[in-house]
Amino acid sequence: MDGIITEKDYPIQGLWIFKPIIGSLLGLIILAPLFWFSRFGTSKNPKISIYILLIIIFSIFHFIVTILRRATFHYSIEGSFLILRQGILSKQQRHIPYGVIQNLFVVQDLFDRIFRLASLTIENASQGAGAFSTPQKQKVFGLRIGNQRRQQMEIVGFYRNKISIPGLTKTNAEILKGIILQKMKENPIEDNQSGL
Repeated sequence: MDGIITEKDYPIQGLWIFKPIIGSLLGLIILAPLFWFSRFGTSKNPKISIYILLIIIFSIFHFIVTILRRATFHYSIEGSFLILRQGILSKQQRHIPYGVIQNLFVVQDLFDRIFRLASLTIENASQGAGAFSTPQKQKVFGLRIGNQRRQQMEIVGFYRNKISIPGLTKTNAEILKGIILQKMKENPIEDNQSGL
């Protein structure tokens, strides 16, 4: 366990790409015929055609962004830090000391169970993630949504204090969890790392 462990050792399965976009694909399957019939059928309602076309464009855009997010996410488990790199247009990098990791768990939803996948979720103590932090509102397309909704959506990479490595095999997710737990025992937080 002295070497560097990366996504090449425990890769995110290509099948995972279909999980976040399955809703988009279903939307395309349902809305494409509706668009065709509203545009060229008997009703010819231009408002419906525009809405359906916008949803189709958004679904295709979502598909492309999901692939790019996965392609630009990299992790490595090194001696004292978990190192994460991500970003499509804006590159970000985080070095997380093992001592600040608070929660570490393997998650499987229905899609994961069907395809024998799992997600490794890591929560650390940074950016007000403690038990006493107040939920903040986020703006998405001008609408305010609560923090809980944002954290329920599965992401690849990191957002605030949450790190998600989705699309691992169940075995690989458990192995990575064990490796990180061992690193946490070997590298407890020191007083100069706590930020106090």
